[in-house]
Amino acid sequence: MAQQNVLLVGGAGAQGVPIVQALSSDSKYSIRVLTRNPDSETAKALLKLPNVSLIQGDASTEADLRNAFKDIDLAFVNTNSSALGIRSEIFWGTRIFEIAVQSGVKHYVWSALEDAMLLSGYDEACRVGHYEGKSRVTNWMKSRPQEPMKWSVITTGPYVEMLHELLRPEREEDGTWVFKYPLKDGAVPFVHLEDVGKGVKWLFDHPEEAAGFNLKMSVEHASGETLVKAFETITGQPARYESISTEDWIATGGPGPKDHRIGSFHPGNTADDPTALTIGENFGNWWHLYQRSAGNKGLLRADYEWLDKNLPDRVTSVEEWMRKVGYTGERRNVLKNYNGR
Repeated sequence: MAQQNVLLVGGAGAQGVPIVQALSSDSKYSIRVLTRNPDSETAKALLKLPNVSLIQGDASTEADLRNAFKDIDLAFVNTNSSALGIRSEIFWGTRIFEIAVQSGVKHYVWSALEDAMLLSGYDEACRVGHYEGKSRVTNWMKSRPQEPMKWSVITTGPYVEMLHELLRPEREEDGTWVFKYPLKDGAVPFVHLEDVGKGVKWLFDHPEEAAGFNLKMSVEHASGETLVKAFETITGQPARYESISTEDWIATGGPGPKDHRIGSFHPGNTADDPTALTIGENFGNWWHLYQRSAGNKGLLRADYEWLDKNLPDRVTSVEEWMRKVGYTGERRNVLKNYNGR
C-alpha cells in the first residue's frame, strides 16, 4: 500500500501529540504537523518520531494553510477554541474544510465536542463556548457530501489528564486529598488523550466505515465518588469528594480570570466581543453539562459497547488510567494557557 501523507492541524497540542504518536507507529502514514513554533520542545520531540515532519504556519492564515495542505491525502484538524473564541472557530472550522477539499484531501477528520445546546433543548445554562464553536462546524459538515472528500468527526470531552492540573485534588493538613468540583451528583465523561490517538487512527484505517461517522470517545462517566474510590485504591491514601459552587471553583481553581473573554487576544476579536463568553460564564455553564450526565443516561452519552468492540485496548476506567500513569495527585502540566496565549 502506498504511503499516505497526513496533515495534522493542532498536532503539537495536548490532543495532537498522541495522534502523531499513534500514526507514526504505522509506516503507511507520513505525518506533517503544522506548527507556529517549530523550535518548541514539543515540536522537536515530534521530529524524533518516525515519518514525522514539521511545517511552520498559522492555522488561521489562508496562505499558510494552503501551503500546509499541498500533496496531502488525509487531514486531522483541531482548532484552538481558547485562542479563537466562538465566532472565529466557526469561520476557520468551515474554511479549513473548504481549503482541504480544494487541495485534494481524500479523508478529513474534525475534532469536535458535543452539541450541548441542542441536547439540552437550547437551555442557555448549557451554552459553552468551545462546545458551541466545534459542534456548529460538525453540524455544517453534516450537510456536505462524502465526495470529493470523505469526512469524519471525533468527539472528545474533558481529558482525564486534567486530573493532573485543572481538576487535581487538594491535600488537606491531615493528609486527606479532596476533589472539589461543582459537579453535584453528576458525572464527567472523561477522555484519555492516548485513546484519542487510537480513535483517529481507527478512522483513517477504516475509511469506508468512517465516512460521515462521529466517533465519540470516552473512558467512563466518572462521578466524584468514582474519583475518590479510584484514587484511594491506587494510592492507598484517604480522599473525599466535596461538591462546591461554580463561583468558588472558578475563584479558587478555575482556568483563569473570570472576566476574561475567551478569544479576545485573537486578531480581529475584541475584549468586548458580544459573541465571546467570559471564563466565568463559559466554565460555569461547562459544569452544568456534567451535572446532567450521571450514569451515561443524561445529557452527554457514549456508546461504550461500540468502543469496547472497536477499540478494545482503550482505557476503560479512571482507576485503570491512574494505575497506568502512576497517579499521585501531584501537579503535572498538560494543557496550554486557557486564555489563548
